[in-house]
Amino acid sequence: MKILTPVQNLLAWIEIINAWTDEIYFWIVSDWWENKHGFKSILNRRDWRFANISTYEDWKKLIDYARSKWVEAYITLNNSPIIVDIELIKQEIKSAIYIWPDALIVKDIYIAELIREIDKDINIHCSSLNQVINSESIKYWIENFNISRMIFPRNISANEIIELCWKFPELEFEIFIKNDWCYNSDWVCSSLHLEWLKNWIPYVCNRESKYKTSDINFQEKYIDLFKKTLDCKVCILSELKNLKNLVSLKIVWREKPLNIILNDLKFIKNSVNFLNLSDSNKEYLDFNIQLHKKIIKKDCWYKWCEMYNKYYK
Repeated sequence: MKILTPVQNLLAWIEIINAWTDEIYFWIVSDWWENKHGFKSILNRRDWRFANISTYEDWKKLIDYARSKWVEAYITLNNSPIIVDIELIKQEIKSAIYIWPDALIVKDIYIAELIREIDKDINIHCSSLNQVINSESIKYWIENFNISRMIFPRNISANEIIELCWKFPELEFEIFIKNDWCYNSDWVCSSLHLEWLKNWIPYVCNRESKYKTSDINFQEKYIDLFKKTLDCKVCILSELKNLKNLVSLKIVWREKPLNIILNDLKFIKNSVNFLNLSDSNKEYLDFNIQLHKKIIKKDCWYKWCEMYNKYYK
């Protein structure tokens, strides 16, 4: 399994690539939109304040350096534009394709259509934001956009992952790992953490107080779901290790500082290396609990972990 790591700015890319990640993803924060519309491009979901990969020259440097280290590089175009400026959108897509990344990560169907109009061959990875959790939606993306990889959303079970990977043996799949504990599914979240949207639609923010309701059943289910998603998901690999087309484990950024991303990368690489050496799921869990304490420098959330509760209780 490959490890996919975010690269948020020019200062981070050398350290992350030199730390032996297998793949990187980064996002375009171009100046073109700002010059014309007064704000940064929103064709991706990353906060422009924490990313300074904003020029064609920067994109090219990053791609070239990754290639020199045998690291695959993906550009995220995983948002829906709030202004339909077709010419400028096409300009950004063409510029991204011109430096020939290993894939474009796409959410919006309209953006996917434009990409395929411009280029029939470049690899497209279907973003987790599409909330693809069944075979019919996967077929749709294969038949219409010839995707090369499907990225599973956070809120999907191990059994569902196994079933879908077996149904589409020729398609690559990717899962989130070392999760950032977002309460919302990707479809519900869908870029709604923006501050102006929080004020406009109060319930979109992922804070417990926003979910209060008189529905007791809902409250119980929500709390149960919250506990089950408070884990990093690394230990789930013991149930997924035989899936040949589950090829990539994605580290989530969420504005993490570089040292934490590097620690996450080190933790996951060590965990994956031990995966095929362990004799049982329980042994793999025990190893990860100790590894987390050693590398991340704090206890993992194993008492809430669905895998821990499955094999220990």
